[in-house]
Amino acid sequence: MREFRGRVAVVTGAGSGMGRAFAQRFAEEGMRVVAADVQADALDRAVAELTADGHQVIGVRTDVSDPAAVRDLAARAVDAFGKVHVICNNAGVEGYLDGAIWEATDRDWAWTVGVNFWSVVHGVRTFLPLILSHGEGGHVVNTASMTALTRPANMYGITKHAVLALTETLYADLRTRGVPVGVTALCPGIIATNLFLGSRNRPSELRNETETPGAVAGRERRELMHARLAEGMSPAEVAEHLVAAIRADQLYALTDSYWDDRIRERADNILDRANPVLDRVPPVGQTDPPTVNGKAS
Repeated sequence: MREFRGRVAVVTGAGSGMGRAFAQRFAEEGMRVVAADVQADALDRAVAELTADGHQVIGVRTDVSDPAAVRDLAARAVDAFGKVHVICNNAGVEGYLDGAIWEATDRDWAWTVGVNFWSVVHGVRTFLPLILSHGEGGHVVNTASMTALTRPANMYGITKHAVLALTETLYADLRTRGVPVGVTALCPGIIATNLFLGSRNRPSELRNETETPGAVAGRERRELMHARLAEGMSPAEVAEHLVAAIRADQLYALTDSYWDDRIRERADNILDRANPVLDRVPPVGQTDPPTVNGKAS
């Protein structure tokens, strides 16, 4: 999709961070924007700022893990602007970080997978038929992560691998049918967002009834990661990458090359049928030091 002006974009997670930057960038391209977010105050502020700058924007509070709420978002978009050309499935949370993966509760899984993966499924199922219906072309953007391309280390990474797989499947389905709709898997690296503060919006019914043994460590990990993200790439720069990827009809949109070695390492492990070495811990069953050319390394 090369023409943006006059077209309609729906952006989830648009109250702050990358979603806010995407809404801004699309509006600057002359698009009409439907901004969605579960956090009402952040959404209202974003819409007020964009509207004050003269852009055509509406806001719809949306829990993207709820298919009915996503269908309502689509109906509101069509009511306001008649059509949808771009859907950015961008909402996400850091999810369960409190311990080993087998220690996660049903509620941890429901919250993390619901926002990070099911929201993308709901967005594709709801908005792609609308994009196809007008025959003017369009684009689907699913926010994955660099962790979707490397060995996953937690539940967040698991969900992002699933988002990438869904996006690749969608790309193939559209291409084999000759459908003029582009697809992009956006894979950001370290970006200055509030991702690791996502627990603030965790619904009460999906919070654990009692604090799990790893909850304190999880909170500390979130604080450390939030501080690290603060030093990352700006969301506005990611938005520039995204607009370029849409124009180029690019499936994989990576924001930087910092993760390339880890991506290659995982691919090499798979192709070599080799177990990964995890932070200097030898693979299971290997008791001797690893060797290089027959010598201990």
